[in-house]
Amino acid sequence: MKFITEEDLRILFRREPFASYDLPAQAKLTPGARQFLLDKKISFCDDPLTAKRKLSKPAEVIEETPVTEPAPDRFLLKLETLKAQFLEAGISLLDRDVLLAEQVFDLERKLSFVGKGAFGEINPFEPCTGFNKENQNEPYSDCFEITGFHAQSEKGREIVLLHRLRCLVRELGAEAGEKNFNPVINRLSQMICLLYGGNTCQRKK
Repeated sequence: MKFITEEDLRILFRREPFASYDLPAQAKLTPGARQFLLDKKISFCDDPLTAKRKLSKPAEVIEETPVTEPAPDRFLLKLETLKAQFLEAGISLLDRDVLLAEQVFDLERKLSFVGKGAFGEINPFEPCTGFNKENQNEPYSDCFEITGFHAQSEKGREIVLLHRLRCLVRELGAEAGEKNFNPVINRLSQMICLLYGGNTCQRKK
């Protein structure tokens, strides 16, 4: 054990004044040395345990910033809901009209391309007196108003189901300003016309 005396500290202080004093390892201050530091108002620590705690600083705790996922696009969420409604409608049509159900499933697949710039052709899109491949992408209103009269017809259930899908597509298209919905809307109008009037176009002139 080495003792640091008052004289030792005075010599150090004359060489270079200091405001704090770190006691060397395995050393201890004499009472005179301790009083010298107090008189000079020099900070020091002669407690080995305290000195050890000061030297061994606790590891800094770095808080991890939680990674936040980007909010899903509201349009894409609604589009997925719309596609699910097409699938649901197709399932309900399977027992009544398999060919009609397949056409609804085809339209659901086409919805996946909305907003991606590569919509592709709707299959089948048979030309009629109201629609053809040249105008299928244009915006059109309903060929005729769907009422309770149509709902009570032989194909009323199918007509109302397709009309509901058409309303949902048109609503989302208007909200998003998305023109790629037009082929789906027009194909649904064509399908409704064929269900109600056979090969006769029901579009109002």
